[in-house]
Amino acid sequence: MAKDIVGGTTGAVAATGFNIDLDQWAAEITADTVRWRTFSNLWKKSKNVAYQMQGSFQGTVQYDDPNTAPVPTNTGGTINEAAFEGVTLTLTAFTGCTYSGTANVVGSNLQRSADGRMTGSFRFEYDGQPSQTWDETP
Repeated sequence: MAKDIVGGTTGAVAATGFNIDLDQWAAEITADTVRWRTFSNLWKKSKNVAYQMQGSFQGTVQYDDPNTAPVPTNTGGTINEAAFEGVTLTLTAFTGCTYSGTANVVGSNLQRSADGRMTGSFRFEYDGQPSQTWDETP
């Protein structure tokens, strides 16, 4: 019998150089389309011509431990913008259920409220076709 993936399981994001205590991730596959119609038909035709998977991951920013800086830095502490490209990115829904590939981090939003935790949100786009691994064993 199939099992539901629910909160409190083994969901995770591994994005080289980007560090947060994960709260959630989201991903979407989109397709660019070409639309046309012939003069003899009032209904449009449509064809998918390009695909992409993009999304975001969010969580709590941490400190006072190795490898907790939210974004990659150069020696000397400046933000390493080159490290936002070609990131090894794995999204884990549950053990054995992942999406993985090379991605570009296209946005980073760090938030610090006066009376709560500091959070980080990162947007990504896979660079090419990601792989899906899905546990199908009974």
